[in-house]
Amino acid sequence: MAIRARTLKEALNLFDPRVPLSGKALAAYYVERPDVPTHELKAYLEAMDEPVKVLFSGHRGSGKSTELNRLAGLLKGRFFIVHFSVLEILNLTDLTYVDLILAIALRLLQQATDERILKGRKRGLVGVGMLEDLYRWLTHEIVEEEMVSPSREASAEAALNLLALKLEGRVKTESSTRRMVRERAELRLFELVSRTNRLIEEIRSNARRPVLVMVEDLDKLSFERAMGLFLNHAALLAELRAHILFTFPIALRYAREFLQIRSHFSERFIVPNVMVYDRQGQLRPEGYRVMREIVERRVEPYLIDPEAIDLAVRMSGGIPLTLIQLIQSAILHGLAAGQDRIGLPQMQSAVVQLQNDYRGTLRPEDYGELLRYHRTRAFVNNERTREFLASLSLLEYNDGEPWCDVHPILLPLLGEQADPDSRR
Repeated sequence: MAIRARTLKEALNLFDPRVPLSGKALAAYYVERPDVPTHELKAYLEAMDEPVKVLFSGHRGSGKSTELNRLAGLLKGRFFIVHFSVLEILNLTDLTYVDLILAIALRLLQQATDERILKGRKRGLVGVGMLEDLYRWLTHEIVEEEMVSPSREASAEAALNLLALKLEGRVKTESSTRRMVRERAELRLFELVSRTNRLIEEIRSNARRPVLVMVEDLDKLSFERAMGLFLNHAALLAELRAHILFTFPIALRYAREFLQIRSHFSERFIVPNVMVYDRQGQLRPEGYRVMREIVERRVEPYLIDPEAIDLAVRMSGGIPLTLIQLIQSAILHGLAAGQDRIGLPQMQSAVVQLQNDYRGTLRPEDYGELLRYHRTRAFVNNERTREFLASLSLLEYNDGEPWCDVHPILLPLLGEQADPDSRR
């Protein structure tokens, strides 16, 4: 049975917006959402014989990372899974397709050597000879230096693992190394892809299961850089002979080029926002229940008053991240005041604090535009809509067809600029 927080200090650590659910916390606190595509994606990956490339998208804070952690758990034992964030390795401001392919290769190499998947020779496999060859190629052709100095007793497996770790660290922290490695890898791009595919095949054969790579945080790329990656270099990414799941910027979903991008990938899946309200502004019991349960699974009932949870759910807009932020903020207000439980006043303070955060991002002309969206709830695909969606000022939902509404946290601010009837 899940252990709920019994004090505000314990609760504060369970409501951290930076940390998606994983491991034991995922098992204890995850709330089933009937609208997420995780089981469909699982079935798709299990059914496909040939490697597929999948786009995985959703609005910021919708729960993508938690769903990917859940997917990894559901597929454990069925796939050799390499799951990582590009933020751990690369700089998003200048990421290129070469960087991404090299990052995938390095993470495959690290995990396979960590798990000793590549250790030893086997009939019909390249075995240790492949590791030694790969070590020489990376050292002489890509970095042009002995980045590590393995002992005579060190195995090729251990030397490669250490090289991958050091190369990854320097690529992330040293811009000069990043440029040098990128330039040299780009000149040897065919060989990089070929050797990565050779590594994938070696892992697949030794592990006796398909290889699945899940790359997170590509959805945080700028629109222009994401377009360059997913449109101009999609064909090259498709050459890698593993199942690969790429997180994908929601803004590109609305770009004119999306159908062209889509044609290069096997499938796309979207994590939707939870509909707490319907298109007419009426409370939806199912969506309300899901969001409320996210809170109630983590804390004992006496810690947060029901009306405080109710306000947080209604103000969340169906965005799990916003809900977690509001709860955390209210807990901090309570702790600072020396209280041992959270009531409505603390949650109201949390709401005002988040409203002020949004207020600072809005220009005077934005209020009128957002008010028109709230009155019509019509989804109009244009640059302003994409900007509002990216900032979460505007939230998209789907009840068979897409529609949108202003984030509930902003409605009181719009009411200050217009008539009181604009409030829900």
